[in-house]
Amino acid sequence: MKLLLFFLMMNSLQASVLSDVRNQFPKINSMEEAEFHMKLLEKEKDPASKAYYAAMLFMKAKYVKFPLSKYNYFKKGKAALDQLIQENKENVEIRYLRFVFQNELPDFLNYHNNIEEDCSTIIKGMEKSDLTKGFKHKILKNMLLVKNITKNQTTQIKLLSTKI
Repeated sequence: MKLLLFFLMMNSLQASVLSDVRNQFPKINSMEEAEFHMKLLEKEKDPASKAYYAAMLFMKAKYVKFPLSKYNYFKKGKAALDQLIQENKENVEIRYLRFVFQNELPDFLNYHNNIEEDCSTIIKGMEKSDLTKGFKHKILKNMLLVKNITKNQTTQIKLLSTKI
């Protein structure tokens, strides 16, 4: 019985770490915040937590001062996120993270090749996803805020938002 209670508590803790990072992700605005969330995520093994860890690498690249450090954090985040997508091709949350970064990162980094593919995967898989209804709406709302979203993507996302 104690063992079962221990596993339930650990599962709850893992869910709360991921939930906290999900809620804070778009609002992170400093190197310290990114590092704090990385610390929370470093022991987590589920794909979504690993994806947010990769996202924190992108966030660190945004806030670090030295160009070489920026590029190194970018490369680490890109490699980790792309690997996770290779292993979890239909995961809409991981695709959402890459969609956001590929739309927001400068063109000279040449990391924008999967925007259409990610958007399509998100739109096709969102209704079937096991994410909560509220979080699905939050993802779609955040997607509409990216810099380089196309008119077609905006229309598809708004239509999907009404179905959920």
